[in-house]
Amino acid sequence: MKPFNICLSIIIALTSLTLTACDPLKGYGQEAGAGGSKRSGLQNARGGDVWGCQGEQISGLGFLDRYGLPREIGGNFICDGDTPKLPKDCQGKEFRSEAELRAYWEKYQLPVGLIHFDCTSGTPRIPAIQLETWKQDEKYDPTCKDARGRKRPCV
Repeated sequence: MKPFNICLSIIIALTSLTLTACDPLKGYGQEAGAGGSKRSGLQNARGGDVWGCQGEQISGLGFLDRYGLPREIGGNFICDGDTPKLPKDCQGKEFRSEAELRAYWEKYQLPVGLIHFDCTSGTPRIPAIQLETWKQDEKYDPTCKDARGRKRPCV
């Protein structure tokens, strides 16, 4: 074989390997961008489906816009009757983004996704009525980290 033919066959082989490994049709390297996640609708901080205050599944960001909520909060809102509201910390300050919530969860070693806090002692705790549910969630998908950075259950 001539050197040109050898080079050409190597290039074709490498190109086919690269295309099958990266799968350019799936939006490699993008998170929920063009061609990325095929999921529609909002997600909560744990990646679960989000349900509205009237039991309806939320299909997009228009829901947040309709109620004047910032898009950065995602599906992490609380319901006051039939109206979604921003969650608040123990001092009454509203969380305006999921990033603020994540910092709060990390600071107090709370499970990711907790938006209803028991503030009777002044520091946020998991409400007693939700404790067993959070224990199960954290058992299978821990979200807190120990001093070495390894994941561990928060509860």
